[in-house]
Amino acid sequence: MPAVSYLVLARKYRPTRFSEVVGQDHVTRTLGNAFATGRVHHAFLFCGPRGCGKTTLARIVGKALNCKDLAEGSAEPCGKCDACESISNGSAVDYQEMDGASNRGIDAIRELTEAVRYQPAVLKKKVYVIDEVHMLTTEAFNALLKTLEEPPPHVTFVLATTEPHKLPNTILSRCQRYDFKLVPASRLAQHLASIFEREQLTIEAGAISLVVRESGGSVRDALSLCDQIISYVGNAAITEAQVAEVLGVADRSLTRTLVRSLAGGDAGTALAAVESAIERGVDEIQLARAVVRYLRDLAVLQVAPGHGELIDASAEERAELVAEAAAVERSRVQQMFDRMLRCCDELGKTLQPRLVIDCALIDVATIEPLVPLGDLIARLGELERGASRGGGGGTKPVAKPAPVKPVALAPVQAEVRSPKPEVPVAISPSGPVPKLQATPAAGSGPHTIPTTPDAILCEWEHVLGKLEAVNVTLSGAFEPARVQAWTATTLDLGFPSQFEANKEMAEGKLDALRSVLQAEYGMMPRITIALLDAGQPASAQSLLEATRERTFAERDKRVAEAREHPITKHVLQTFGAQIKEIKTDV
Repeated sequence: MPAVSYLVLARKYRPTRFSEVVGQDHVTRTLGNAFATGRVHHAFLFCGPRGCGKTTLARIVGKALNCKDLAEGSAEPCGKCDACESISNGSAVDYQEMDGASNRGIDAIRELTEAVRYQPAVLKKKVYVIDEVHMLTTEAFNALLKTLEEPPPHVTFVLATTEPHKLPNTILSRCQRYDFKLVPASRLAQHLASIFEREQLTIEAGAISLVVRESGGSVRDALSLCDQIISYVGNAAITEAQVAEVLGVADRSLTRTLVRSLAGGDAGTALAAVESAIERGVDEIQLARAVVRYLRDLAVLQVAPGHGELIDASAEERAELVAEAAAVERSRVQQMFDRMLRCCDELGKTLQPRLVIDCALIDVATIEPLVPLGDLIARLGELERGASRGGGGGTKPVAKPAPVKPVALAPVQAEVRSPKPEVPVAISPSGPVPKLQATPAAGSGPHTIPTTPDAILCEWEHVLGKLEAVNVTLSGAFEPARVQAWTATTLDLGFPSQFEANKEMAEGKLDALRSVLQAEYGMMPRITIALLDAGQPASAQSLLEATRERTFAERDKRVAEAREHPITKHVLQTFGAQIKEIKTDV
């Protein structure tokens, strides 16, 4: 007995009417109104990601243009007449789908433009669909331009592409553009559920959510995954665990187990779950990404518990997430998210993914909680008040300390590591890095020519400030220059060898520098510019070098102030903490 040809779900349930297209209402409504009112453009451009319905909608457009039973004022083709059936089964001679990737040369487009001149053989209109049109060569695009702008009245073009930015503007301007989008998770889940119901197959809601997540919003990809799952399971009920096993991804149950064990500090359970998942083929990167997505869902529900639509999950899964989000501290979720996100980045670079994910899970499970500095100061205040009343040892811990005002110190942030809490110390800024100020000569006259190295650097900074007021690129060109000599008649500038490009730029801007010197110092000196040898000792500093040196000195000063501040010392002494890192805004 001959085998019956199997029709895959993506073809079996391919839409044949505008109303059947999933998740592209903004496109189908516009096209439907255009056909209903008779205002149909001669060239369409369908843009969007793969598997979202571009070619399918092109066929529906072809049917609507040629349907013999299309009622006046209607847009929906009947799907039963000879024209509709011939387009559906690919036998229509006047409806042609052309692959732009394999027919990208000028010869293929010339053949098309030649065929456009002839009347349709059977249908009312000729329809040419060029898929992946961005693959055409420049010459092919040029050959298509005139025909695309003014085709004969019996011809309609439909261009489809996943990369519209690669199309010439001349092509874009001649088409009516429609941007397709990935189908929302909830809408795609409904569509898949209806297909399984028509196939008389039972599937868990969690299994559908997993398919939707792995499809990335592509209907065709989702249906291809469904074909794969049905082949594996057969006619039995499809569970989420089976879908995860077929696709080699982490199901919601595994992800939930991992997150709960990590939040509870149980690294052993997390590592055992990873071992079991990898044995059945789950990829380490996919596993880490699943954990990151789960933590993202928890974080969203913690700040917006009433907006469950922001989570791609079934109603039952959403209820579990809400309960779990309420049971874990928000700061804990954020810490876990940050560490696991870094793990995802590291997994993409390493040749030992198992080692990376295991160590990351141990790190996340044993991470010390961060306690805000305000909470610590409030607790210290409670201890001091208790001690002053004579009962310091019996003071009860405060569950929710009152907020305190920020401490006004140097602009430093110190992260303090303790055996108990990991304390981020945030200290308010006191001001910017001091800037050298040039001192003008007495009276209201121009500046005097400097003689000492410090004065030369101050005055040179003043000159560059004037240049920056004229054009910011002027000061940037001269910033790496060292002032070798400065007199009433000469100004010698030297550029370190690594700034040869700045030297060349500065040589073309000497007129602007002379104008500033004339205005500020009443002089028009002879300016020389030289490139210094790499090993030549520096006889002077450039403004760039001086600014960097001042920045480093200011940073060291602020770090020292933060270490020696009484509040920092008090926190370290009280909680037995250690300073892990000090970050400055300098």
